[in-house]
Amino acid sequence: MRKSTLLGCLIMFTVATVASAQAPRVEITPFVGYQFGGELAEIGDETTNYKLDQGTTWGLMLDVGVTDLYQVELYYSSQGTDLNRGTEPSLGVNIDHIQIGAIHQYGPRNPINPYIGITLGASRFEIDGDSDTRFSGGISGGIKMIVSDHLGFRFDGRIFGISTGSEPITCSDEVCIGYPDTSIIWQYTVNAGVIIHFGG
Repeated sequence: MRKSTLLGCLIMFTVATVASAQAPRVEITPFVGYQFGGELAEIGDETTNYKLDQGTTWGLMLDVGVTDLYQVELYYSSQGTDLNRGTEPSLGVNIDHIQIGAIHQYGPRNPINPYIGITLGASRFEIDGDSDTRFSGGISGGIKMIVSDHLGFRFDGRIFGISTGSEPITCSDEVCIGYPDTSIIWQYTVNAGVIIHFGG
């Protein structure tokens, strides 16, 4: 599934939710962040692991209230990074996370509202036009700061665990890029966004 398709689905889900949501509180949070961690492997005569470069990420969070304390959350983020392979040319890697889950709020009616959350979904790696999508999950925590009737700020930290696979993501010149010999790849993200909220 291409990035444009993922983003289109997220936008349509957002519009449908906003159109149907009368009583529930709805929050839409576009954000920018910084993502680090994770590695991929070069698979040839020998297998060598290389770390992914850290760098900026961007995305959107959509939260719909179920009760005062709990919200259902849809999360999408995208990062363009590089896999540096020592003396070999680096490879551009795009990483998309799309997750759905729930968050628990500790002060939903207060100006500063801490929260924690858990999500499940998929993570997509794209290299040189080839891609692979893996199951992933995440845990999150942060604070929301409400400054007006429809506006606030959100500071968010997340840990993603991405399942690995045995098939390579891409192959060229007798060298394949795939996953390290571990069952999980870990990535870490810190985000800051603007909350647009209504309802509730």
